[in-house]
Amino acid sequence: MSIILDKINYIYSPNTAYEKQALKNISLVIEDGEFIGLIGHTGSGKSTLIQHFNGLVKATSGGVYYNGADIYDTDYNLKELRKKVGLVFQYPEYQLFETTVLKDVQFGPKNLGLTALEVDLRSYEALKQVGIGDDLIDASPFELSGGQKRRVAIAGVLAMKPEVLVLDEPTAGLDPKGRDEILGQIAKIHEERKITVVLVSHSMEDVADYVERIIVMDGGSIAYDDTPRNVFSHYKELEEIGLAAPQVTYAMHALRDKGIPVDVNVTTIEEAKEAVLAWYRKD
Repeated sequence: MSIILDKINYIYSPNTAYEKQALKNISLVIEDGEFIGLIGHTGSGKSTLIQHFNGLVKATSGGVYYNGADIYDTDYNLKELRKKVGLVFQYPEYQLFETTVLKDVQFGPKNLGLTALEVDLRSYEALKQVGIGDDLIDASPFELSGGQKRRVAIAGVLAMKPEVLVLDEPTAGLDPKGRDEILGQIAKIHEERKITVVLVSHSMEDVADYVERIIVMDGGSIAYDDTPRNVFSHYKELEEIGLAAPQVTYAMHALRDKGIPVDVNVTTIEEAKEAVLAWYRKD
């Protein structure tokens, strides 16, 4: 199940005084089952880019293909595409509107024409996957905490059984514990359901432990598209475009600067620990 973007350009308010090119000649392929981090500072184009994945926004020029089909063909069913490519927006309250948590999650499956039993099974399964317990299913979604709202919004999309899950800044505004819980749940869902996940963030720290591939956006273009290890090796260049590598990258470089021959391209704390222990045992 692949998404292909071919030379995508997108211009806001064309032919007006407010004209702005948000995306510039973007070409990329997202393969089935990948876990991707889409990183960029505010205004880099990452949120605009993901809205092209399921046709919420139409490119000014270029093509978008899902499983080989051109989503801009006049007879292409965009409604079906949006069932397969689920998007969770940065602000979950935009996607919550029912009177209870359970009804909110049931909304999507009901619109698939499923039986009442299948709707319930999907909804309870999705809520369990994101860590929402039975004590909250009858609560108003608007009375939940920010982290709980995000979990419910994610559950509402998961209940549709998408093939691709796109999350726009799912940890924005959360404390470290809340960020770790949300990202841990997303990683678990990716592992269990083998779905494609695109995690949008402005923080390398958030994605360092989870993703297999990082796409870095800058000024509407792709600056880097590689493994975390290779992307973080450009930490100086990342700083120049308003980003930063994870703290472990800086720590390992500091050790190297002090004459300790550790691998500076590790990407997680666990890898850093192993690198330091390996040096210690060898020394």
